[in-house]
Amino acid sequence: MRTRLRRAWTDDPTLLARVFALLDLCFPGAELAAKERVARRQGARWDEISTPFALFHEDRLVSHVGVLEHRLVVNGRVLRVGGIHAVATHPARRRRGHYRALMEEALAWCDERYDALELSTAEPLLYEPFGFRELRESRFAGAGPGAPGRAGLRLLDLGDARDLERLHGLLAEREPVSERLGVAEPGPIFLFVTANAPLWYVPALDAVVSLAREGGTLRLYDVVARTIPPLSALLAEIPQAVERVEVYFAPDKLDADLVAEEHALGGDDRFMVRGAFPEPAGPFMLPAPARH
Repeated sequence: MRTRLRRAWTDDPTLLARVFALLDLCFPGAELAAKERVARRQGARWDEISTPFALFHEDRLVSHVGVLEHRLVVNGRVLRVGGIHAVATHPARRRRGHYRALMEEALAWCDERYDALELSTAEPLLYEPFGFRELRESRFAGAGPGAPGRAGLRLLDLGDARDLERLHGLLAEREPVSERLGVAEPGPIFLFVTANAPLWYVPALDAVVSLAREGGTLRLYDVVARTIPPLSALLAEIPQAVERVEVYFAPDKLDADLVAEEHALGGDDRFMVRGAFPEPAGPFMLPAPARH
């Protein structure tokens, strides 16, 4: 019995399908294979942005760690960092050292290329032994206008070539949503994370927004625009009354009076970094569509 490591998609033409079969087994309900197919139709290919570290036992894929390159704005400076993602080990092969072996391989590879790494996880204790540390995040809350605005946004249809082209254009030229911690990249990660999720287009602002409403609360997760609009201008396009606003990224460009509340996205998603990753200059949150 033997194990072997593969870290290139060209090593095995079946590797991509096998990785997603493992991910769907380890994360039931996440439907990652289905999201990958949607993102591929939208022009984002997993095998073009993620480097696989895949461990096989005999002919069975037993563990995987992915590495992708991420360009983030931190304190006004663009950083090229590595992102650890898609970490999974087959349930029948856990506690045999596979995860540690792959992480050590992946981190040695990353250390030759990046000064800093980042990841998001609900299990921070798994990554602390490898030098990762948590940076605590905050959401930003304030009162809404109370009165409804005009019906100035519509659901984006990414099955329509014009809407898809519109989104690609905005992603390619987007202004980082925050100088404290924002994103500065063309958008493949965004397309993967938001596959099958609703996105809204605001014609008056030429912006795509990721948001959700629950009762009188509006939750704003990301804004993709060439110029980030003030929060008041965005709220003026919401046709329902908004009593409370929650923003899930640092609002330094929103010109709004919001209060930071320490918060983990989804209740348990923790942002972790390794190496020379600078501390953001004030409360922050990595936008949900940038988490991988």
